[in-house]
Amino acid sequence: MKKRTRMGAVIEEQKTLKHEIGVSNQFHLMDLPIPVLHEILFRLPINSIMKVKLVCRALYELLSDPDFAVNYTKISTFATLVGTTNFCKDTCAFDNLDLVEVSDSHECIRTTFKTKIRGVSGFDLVGACNGLLCLSAWKWRTDVVYVCNPIMGEYMALPECKIEQNENSEYGFGFCTSTNNYKVLKIVWKPFPVYKEVEIFTIGIDETWRGLAIRKILFTNFLNNSVALNGAFHWFIMDNGSSRICTFDLGEEKLGQLSHPPGLLLNLYCMKLMSINNQLSLVDGLGSPVVAIWKMKEYAVAESWTKDMVLDISFISELQCRSLEPVTILQNGDMLFSHLSTDYLLLYNPIKRKVTQIRVGCHGIITCAPSFLSLKEALMGGHQSTMNL
Repeated sequence: MKKRTRMGAVIEEQKTLKHEIGVSNQFHLMDLPIPVLHEILFRLPINSIMKVKLVCRALYELLSDPDFAVNYTKISTFATLVGTTNFCKDTCAFDNLDLVEVSDSHECIRTTFKTKIRGVSGFDLVGACNGLLCLSAWKWRTDVVYVCNPIMGEYMALPECKIEQNENSEYGFGFCTSTNNYKVLKIVWKPFPVYKEVEIFTIGIDETWRGLAIRKILFTNFLNNSVALNGAFHWFIMDNGSSRICTFDLGEEKLGQLSHPPGLLLNLYCMKLMSINNQLSLVDGLGSPVVAIWKMKEYAVAESWTKDMVLDISFISELQCRSLEPVTILQNGDMLFSHLSTDYLLLYNPIKRKVTQIRVGCHGIITCAPSFLSLKEALMGGHQSTMNL
């Protein structure tokens, strides 16, 4: 008996999928009006969408449109998250990426992507932007940064930067809206003597990392607080005895600041900056029974800060409250929390004051809007050295 070829397997899967979605000789899915077709596709999980792309060229082109991914994130009942699994104690790093989809009906779909980067003993998840992930890996006594699209199974390595083993690096990954380029910011901490170096790399433009002559002290707390939004990084800093929201514009590559909610005293120990529904948000009251969420309705306008939601989680045990970290808000208004010391999520309904526990089996959960473009298309013809995960 002949072994079934990969192409044969794909064809059989296409036939099965066509049967499942009702495609026959008399009717084709593309015969539906595009708005109706979108309504169907927006309700599918990512794995199903990737199968639909194989049905025909018309569906492939429809799902490869960047606008589809944007609208999918806005309308889909699934919150798309990514986390890490398979922790290695020897390297203090992770080996696998997990895609987690959580619906407002408490359905949870988990897909594991095993990395196969040669010479890498583990990686840290730097951040996500427009469906792409940035990973920091330890390879041959060198920090190597990778950008990947886990859904498409592609990644690329940025040029290496030689640093000694006793030095640590922090990274930020963002998209510059003014130039349509992805950039990676690197902060190198050197302990003897204590000082910092800040470098930046523009994917598809730069051949090497570029040093930035800016105030290094302002990057304190960058790792734990930075949020990439509207072409800039945002994080809390303590400078000259006062706390504020610091920014780094990816286009101009300059530092700046934003006003925080009027009358609100910033406390770095119980506050967190987030991007919720593409709006800069400030979560106040981490570790306490009452959590307030402020949103900047109009970017960079101080008067637009609004207390958008107050969550009363006083019925949750005090120990759990201290370990909860907000992740995102679902389409139905439920708040999703991660538990810092366990591998499960808490889904909180603010109206019913009900909590549902969802075990996901991974750590370091962050939001990650899906991208159905190839890495080359997403990076707009930048770096060409793509390989398979």
